[in-house]
Amino acid sequence: MSTATQTRPGDDPFVAGLSRYVGGLRGRYARAGSSRWWTPVRVLLVLTVLTSLAGFLQKAPCRTHPWTGEYQYTRVCYTDVYALYFAEGLGGDPATGSRLGVPYRDHPVEYPAVIGGLMWAAAGIANAVLPDDPKVANGQVVSDNRGKTFFDVTALMLALCALLVTWSVARLAGAQRVWDAAMVALAPVVVLDGFINWDLAAVALTCLALLAWAKNRPLLAGVLVGLGAATKLYPLLVLVALLPLCARAGRLKPFALSAAGALGAIFAVYLPVALLVSRTFTFPNATCDHARQLPAWRFFFSLSQTRGEDWGSPWLALRYLRGQPLDSNVPCGTSPLLLNLLTATLFLGIVALVYAMVMFARRRPRVPQILFLLVAGFILVNKVDSPQYCLWLLPLAVLSRPRWGPILVWQATELLLTVANFYALVHLDHGSTGIPDGVYQGAFLIRDVALLWIVGLVVRDVLAPEHDVVRAGGADDPAGGPLDGAEDRLSLASVYAPA
Repeated sequence: MSTATQTRPGDDPFVAGLSRYVGGLRGRYARAGSSRWWTPVRVLLVLTVLTSLAGFLQKAPCRTHPWTGEYQYTRVCYTDVYALYFAEGLGGDPATGSRLGVPYRDHPVEYPAVIGGLMWAAAGIANAVLPDDPKVANGQVVSDNRGKTFFDVTALMLALCALLVTWSVARLAGAQRVWDAAMVALAPVVVLDGFINWDLAAVALTCLALLAWAKNRPLLAGVLVGLGAATKLYPLLVLVALLPLCARAGRLKPFALSAAGALGAIFAVYLPVALLVSRTFTFPNATCDHARQLPAWRFFFSLSQTRGEDWGSPWLALRYLRGQPLDSNVPCGTSPLLLNLLTATLFLGIVALVYAMVMFARRRPRVPQILFLLVAGFILVNKVDSPQYCLWLLPLAVLSRPRWGPILVWQATELLLTVANFYALVHLDHGSTGIPDGVYQGAFLIRDVALLWIVGLVVRDVLAPEHDVVRAGGADDPAGGPLDGAEDRLSLASVYAPA
């Protein structure tokens, strides 16, 4: 018997060293039927609260200190949340007596509809908490503290999302591996990147969708995927991951229910916005040569098509090496055709490789493994890789390869890239300070190598399941739902089976 198959499910070297502080690998806290209040899940949720508090404190200087002298970048406390309260007009127009801006109706928000709803809700709460703001004198805003309250309310919303992520991962990992969720609860990337944008909301919906699927509720899983896709598009990859797995197991009916639920949820979210908001805005701006009028809810989709090489992407590195973009002389408001074609082609190639691996693997891969590979592939070839995108991968990496060592090494490179990203912006504004493009690209390369290392470990576990630490404990696919323990109906594994 191999070493991997002898490993107990909880025997992560890091966890083994610390487990004595929480009752041991199978101690009093983990005993079935225990009446103690401090269950593993509750401990994990408390740890998540502490991590979220650390994340709030890390961003707090940017809600009180003026953004001058590149303060928001040099202190690494920049957050879209605070900046967009003002940029998206969420505080209304004091000159006209308006105290609350409605996303899509009053301003073309560049995010999907659920994020627009979260913005509106947080702005409404901030407006109610501070009814005397803004203070106006001679038609000018003298002070307005609602932006700070907006950030605080949004941070609380995102902290609740972080709790849902930890809770979901603990449930998805199964009773034997519940402490794996500590890798999420204590994740350094949540501290540094968790409150940059609204990505934790999409991550929470994705994890809840996976949990619903694991509990054999495919329609609910699809609805949650649809809500996640109306927050950030990447949750749609859940369906892309499930399709070949369900085909191999002959379980296409649950997949069809999930796909229908996702389509219905997206339609239900966007239909009211499209019907109730008839006003159009100039996209991308009035100074653009090819500007056009669009409903505000379409800005996100049009922006995704027309944006060029952006931060964190290999295409930006290629532009740096070539000294020019792939698409030269792209008029403002039009799409970079070659860049879009190459990005789409590469990602479709990744999907094809992952699908082939699903069909040829000796044992059907686990759902989190395939979803992790697809999301990682998407990030690696995408036109932009914002610092907070690492949150998309965090729960999937933990469920796919629950080992502290590789997870922490990868997160260290994500933190390095986040800091490098902000200091590259300093250099962009002030060439004599910050870090030059070459150093930034070096940090980007280090992160990519670390992420590809994790990808390689997951691929190895898929092709050689005896190395899979989850299956070493005798489980098949704790997150598999209808796929857990199912027999194969369509498989090409026998093609490469030993004689």
